[in-house]
Amino acid sequence: MRLWITVAVLCVVPSTAARAYLSESWAMISSNDRTQSTSKCVPIPSNLTLCKDIQYSEMQLPNLLEHETIAEVVHHSQDWLSLLNLNCNPYTQLFLCSVFAPVCLPEMAKPILPCRSLCEVVKSGCEGRMRQYGFPWPEMLRCDLYPEENDMCIKPPTAEKRATVAAPCESCTQVGTYENIIDNFCRSSIVMKARISEIQGAQIKIRNGRSLKKGERKRSIGEKTISLSTGGACPCELKKNASSNQRYLIMANKDGNGNLVATLILPWQKEKSFKRAVHQFSRVNCKSLGREIRASASRRPNSLYAMRKHNSPSSPYGY
Repeated sequence: MRLWITVAVLCVVPSTAARAYLSESWAMISSNDRTQSTSKCVPIPSNLTLCKDIQYSEMQLPNLLEHETIAEVVHHSQDWLSLLNLNCNPYTQLFLCSVFAPVCLPEMAKPILPCRSLCEVVKSGCEGRMRQYGFPWPEMLRCDLYPEENDMCIKPPTAEKRATVAAPCESCTQVGTYENIIDNFCRSSIVMKARISEIQGAQIKIRNGRSLKKGERKRSIGEKTISLSTGGACPCELKKNASSNQRYLIMANKDGNGNLVATLILPWQKEKSFKRAVHQFSRVNCKSLGREIRASASRRPNSLYAMRKHNSPSSPYGY
């Protein structure tokens, strides 16, 4: 992540053409004329959870959403934690933080925008998952609001850079957030608590499994072989950390040949979000999960759902 942020940050003396392009792009997002005297650099606060551990320390105010105080930024960012926690794209945090907490350079009057390509790669990974629960891609994050890739915007890593390191198995890189666990639970046909007895290349063997799916007649699961991915061998930290006594939360689906392919593998945890998600397995109704999420969100006056309901066509962001 540090590499492609640094590319933008180092360009503190942009060319005349670049300045003009940045100004035109900014005009698409904000109707206010911001100058260096009205914008300021401030430290990213520790309570801005959305941008925790982001690879820069100062943000610019006002941000791209016209928030003028840290309190506003923190308050409005809370509604986007669920999208981040869904783990739908590895660059979701980078994109959201470039909007809520833009990189700040004292030499520049206006913040560095996310590139359109960064928006599009996050949208491609997350939009389908959002629609599954009844949320369209937000109007306020339309990708055409952001500039085409150039030296003055934050971009995702190039395909060449991504290709230098083999992508890890998706099932091995899942996060233990409530949203991600519940989302995978609803999209997996097999959910179990089990030990891993053996790791063979791109496959694992499990033992002492117990089904966590509601209504399963046969709760105990015998020894089974599960593939780590559909694409053959891939790096997996699990191979280094697995122990005979460690229990895991394992989710999987059957492929076209009836073989089990893992969707999520997490060490059994004691964290609050993990325990809360597992506790909901016997209660959650996956068919109405989207309605429940929207009902919960609509009760918060500044939520994404509330903004979607009250969007105004006069502004790109509905404000």
